[in-house]
Parts: sequence; C-alpha cells; structure tokens
Amino acid sequence: MAKIVRKTIRFSENEYALIQQELDKAHISFSTLARSAILRKKIKLPIERELLSELSRIGNNLNQIARSIHQGEKRLVLAELVAIEIELKELRNGC
Repeated sequence: MAKIVRKTIRFSENEYALIQQELDKAHISFSTLARSAILRKKIKLPIERELLSELSRIGNNLNQIARSIHQGEKRLVLAELVAIEIELKELRNGC
C-alpha cells in the first residue's frame, strides 16, 4: 500500500537529539519510528470535571450503601439507591 499522506511535526533541538539517539540505536528511519509509535499509542480522552464530580458522588453513595448493608440499615440503603438512580437519570439526560 502506497503511503501518500504527509504530515509535518516540529521538535526542539533537545527533543530531536533524543529521537536521533533512538533512531541510531534501533537502525530505523524517523518515519518508521513515528508511524510505529503513533499507531501503537492509545489516546486518552479528556474527562469533564463535572462528570468526575458526579461519578465521585455516586461512588460515595455506593460506599454508604455498603456500610449500611453491613450494619443492617435497610431503610438507609433504599434511600441511597434512590439517590443513585436519580443521579444516573440526570447524567443520562445531560449527555
């Protein structure tokens, strides 16, 4: 398969020196190194702070439920489950 798409990337002198050392050690071209690194790397998507906050609240609710179950407080468990259900509905409606 022919490679027809070209991309440009810029490096500082120090960055390029490090890259050149790796190329010399591995005896490969820059294109081979870059292609391999890019195609192997998984991209992490940013998570919104609001979503992290909601997930943290849900986690706290689950911890309270677990504690209540261990202590035999069934009413509190039911109330916490209802609270989690409401938060999940809000998250679904917000997406």
